[in-house]
Amino acid sequence: MSVVEADLGKRRSVLREVMDAVMSGKPGNVARHFAPGAVVSSRSNAGSFDAPWFERLEGEFRLGGEPEAKAFLSELMRRATFISYTLRGIIIEDDQGASRCDWTKRDERDGSLVIGTTMYWFAFTSDDRIRSIESIGSIHSVIPATDTALAGASLASVPR
Repeated sequence: MSVVEADLGKRRSVLREVMDAVMSGKPGNVARHFAPGAVVSSRSNAGSFDAPWFERLEGEFRLGGEPEAKAFLSELMRRATFISYTLRGIIIEDDQGASRCDWTKRDERDGSLVIGTTMYWFAFTSDDRIRSIESIGSIHSVIPATDTALAGASLASVPR
């Protein structure tokens, strides 16, 4: 295996570990993968109806080091708990990476199911730490909790 292939493999492993941690809500020790000054930028297609939910997750955040990365990830995971997610692929090329993830979340305000997709773009430093993450989320559907068939839906019955 060449040095380039090893670097790409390391970056793929970092990206997968961070994605799994964020989407599963189990941070582990992924904050170590963020370089000091890393920037996380998040946007979505949420309309005014969805704004209270997405508003808290949008913006640009500069992480000063591992303690700030831990605090940011902890808050992100507290506010975005997913019922299910499917990582749809990882692409690594040079110092860039990309991933797509489909997800389902239960809205904490009214119990509705929110189903969407988020695209992620990563940039890495020369020592394989994350320099930046940009994400764009898209909500596909909102299933109101007032539908009694879905209000008590279990993980097994969530549409994928």
